[in-house]
This record gives sequence, C-alpha cells and structure tokens, in this order.
Amino acid sequence: MANNISQLISQMTREGVLDHREIWSWSWGDRTTCNQLFRAIFRSVDSTFEQYHHLPEYEDIIAWMISTQDKGLLLMGDCGRGKSVILNGVLPVLFRMKNRVLQPVHAQDMGREIPDQQTFRSHRPWLYIDRLLHSSFPAIDELGVEPMLNDYGERYEGFNLVLNAAERYHRPVFITTNLCEEQIYNRYGERTMDRLAHLCRSVHFSGESLRK
Repeated sequence: MANNISQLISQMTREGVLDHREIWSWSWGDRTTCNQLFRAIFRSVDSTFEQYHHLPEYEDIIAWMISTQDKGLLLMGDCGRGKSVILNGVLPVLFRMKNRVLQPVHAQDMGREIPDQQTFRSHRPWLYIDRLLHSSFPAIDELGVEPMLNDYGERYEGFNLVLNAAERYHRPVFITTNLCEEQIYNRYGERTMDRLAHLCRSVHFSGESLRK
C-alpha cells in the first residue's frame, strides 16, 4: 500500500494538482571544509573590501552551510559588512556547486519588467516579482527599499506575495535587509514575521562598515 500511495502522490505532483512539501537539507561539508570554502568564494567574488576580515556573523553562514536545516537565510543589520556579497556572490556559487540556480533580485526591481522576456500569461510583461514568485529559491537583496506595487490601481506589498508563495510551496527564502525586526514588523506585519521565522535562519550583522 505504501508504494501505491507514493506512486499516486508522485503522479499528482507531476500533474500539478498536489503540492508535495519536502524537507530541504543540504550540506557542503564539515566545519573545516565549509570555513575554507566560504573564505575562498568571498575573496574571489568581491575585491572591493580592502582586506578580508572574517566577521563573527560569518560563522552563522558557515553553520548553515554545514546543514541548511530546512531554512534559507535572513541577513539583517548594518551596512558594509558583506550581506550583499554573500547573497549575490557566495550563495550563487554554492548553489551552482549543487547544480541549482540562485538568482537574487534587488528589491527596487521587483515591479520592473525583465528585459527580453515573453509576456506573462499573455496580458502583461514578465516582472522581476514573477521570477521571485516562481523561483524554487526566491532571493531578495536590500528588502525595505522597494516601493509598493500597483495592480490596476490596487497597491500592495510585493514581498508579502513572495512569502505567501514560499510558505505554500515550502521554499527557502534568502534576504538581505538593513531593517531590524521591529521595522520589518511595522512595514510587512505580524504574519510576515512569523513566516520569516519559519522559512529563514536569521543572521544579525552589527558593527562598523568594512568598506573604505
């Protein structure tokens, strides 16, 4: 019976009539391997830092690399400490090592058209928020700087739609933001904070900027 049920679920998932939720668990190795890998990728993808400084926050990223534990990453806090480098440089390389694609979208671009894309559902251009809504690994850089989106006169927070889809399909979410928890709560609401806690491992960046 178990085999029949498994086959039935697989068939319904392929047909798109059932959302099959699975635990997302990846690892890039033990602590030594992940430490070396993080440092090597960070140095290679961004040379705008005058000198590489291994911050305490990076240990949380390395711990996540050892075991993702069914969560994405919420990188929040002070500027100039490597949040965007990690999201736009380190993580895409790590995902490519797993033959997967992580394609971050800057928050300001969420409502903009993607160049050279076919129309979305035959009635409007394909927008960056559409990419986020359909991505297996939605990633947003600098959450909080985006404007409200407009759909035929109705204004709404695009980020909440992204989280709704991520929660429904059990997708890990990857975010950088300069907002604190209170600011996220005030803008996006209690429900969003609850979903972020479920979908992301929070890493707090605190201290002076390392950029010169």
